[in-house]
Amino acid sequence: MRIFIQNYSLSKLINKISLLKPYLVDTTSKLEIISNEGQYYIDNSKSYKKVVSDKSAKLYENYYNDLGLLVDYSEIIIVETNQIPNYNIEMMSTYFYFALNETTKTKFVVQAYDVVTDDLTTIRPFDFYFETEGDVEINNMFFKDEINVFLSLLN
Repeated sequence: MRIFIQNYSLSKLINKISLLKPYLVDTTSKLEIISNEGQYYIDNSKSYKKVVSDKSAKLYENYYNDLGLLVDYSEIIIVETNQIPNYNIEMMSTYFYFALNETTKTKFVVQAYDVVTDDLTTIRPFDFYFETEGDVEINNMFFKDEINVFLSLLN
């Protein structure tokens, strides 16, 4: 499940990203491929297709101060494949995962292009969202406390 921050811009994230450094738990780079037939990526010399199972989304306005959250209940299923369409667009993406600790099921994810350094202040993000394993109750006290740590840093 992905949770997007409403009313928040990439330029604001760029100005605040250095505050997230103590929470960085993982970084992964992938060659991503977009075609008319879907989205693919190559990781460790294997190719995968992302199959999206569309489900509903729900908006929680003013979840934290003036920031709203859009909860997307869609599922992304990863299927190993041996074929990638000939006509496609390729890009190298790096995913930065931020969390309160390494065992938590909720992470703040920042995706960036062409990362050549570990310096967070120089990356060019193009997407950001919270990612959770399975469904969570958005108003659960523990979930809310965890996500609000990041929302307070970004606000």
